Amino acid sequence: MKKSFSWRVFISFGLFVAFFMMLVSGTVLYVSPPGRVANWSDWRMIGLTKRAWQNQHLIFGFAFAILSLCHLFLVNWRAFLSYLKGKAAQGIRSPVELATVIILSCFFGLGTYYGMQPFSAITAFGDRISGSWENRGRQAPVPHAELMTLDELSRQPGLGVDAAVLLEKLRKAGLKVGSQQETLARIAEKNGMTAEKVYEIIAPEGKHEKSLGGAGFGRRTIRQIADDAGVSAASLQLALRQKGIDAQIDTPLRDVAADNHMGTSKN
Repeated sequence: MKKSFSWRVFISFGLFVAFFMMLVSGTVLYVSPPGRVANWSDWRMIGLTKRAWQNQHLIFGFAFAILSLCHLFLVNWRAFLSYLKGKAAQGIRSPVELATVIILSCFFGLGTYYGMQPFSAITAFGDRISGSWENRGRQAPVPHAELMTLDELSRQPGLGVDAAVLLEKLRKAGLKVGSQQETLARIAEKNGMTAEKVYEIIAPEGKHEKSLGGAGFGRRTIRQIADDAGVSAASLQLALRQKGIDAQIDTPLRDVAADNHMGTSKN
């Protein structure tokens, strides 16, 4: 005789699989690099990008929530209601235990929010692991440059050329590019490469090294440096601001470094 489909077994197995996937994806996301690094270098773990792991965590989180509700209110709703009534009565009869749970829950929530120990140590440990993926030599020119179009990139310091020139460079390198309004991420996806590799084609490493170097560099203003690099001072100021560096256009570089607690040459 064929056994009928058991929703109880189905939901139990589903809860286990969903919990397992949430555990794995949560662990991967805990140790993954920041998004600006993961997206720029196409970081992957077990073949999946960080965005893919985020999607897995989200979807299986929803599945776990839905299956949990089904488990409680469809399969075991009578037992669950009876359990709640019994525990509610027990909680009233055991106010110390009930109060302890509430206090601990508040402590966990507020402690995490305000960065108290030991919660801050757990988050800091994850941040250190995430930061260890970051390679200074492989950073994007500006945060989330992969989301910029060729037109937007052409106005960034370090390029200083028309977007049409960038488009022509990529096409000469054999890449498929539709227009100047395509982002680096889209171009990289179409050509099976990372955004970092696409950027290297339009802005080879060391291209502007000579134009920005030289003695007395610390005495030069942001405006002078931008003029020598062939970019607008406003775009250079914006790029510095995106990096967390506050700078006025006519301020010498060494003063900018001092104001932002950074080291620089005394020349």
